[in-house]
Amino acid sequence: MSRRILWVAIFAAYFVLIVTPAAQAYLDPGSGSFIFQVIIGGLLGAAVAVKAFWQRIWGFLAQRKADREVEDKVSEEIG
Repeated sequence: MSRRILWVAIFAAYFVLIVTPAAQAYLDPGSGSFIFQVIIGGLLGAAVAVKAFWQRIWGFLAQRKADREVEDKVSEEIG
């Protein structure tokens, strides 16, 4: 299933990048400012999301670390 999704994504990217004609577009000076604002907004939004879910993220990582330590102890006892 995941390979099918990957192939669809590759085909879509190929279609968008290769098949579509080049645009004869003009970027005015305000476009750069808008793009900058979108990038900064996205970064700040991601930072707020990380801050809001930090406890869940940290708990998930700590659980994975604890699981690995248990697996290491079990493999040492067996081996």
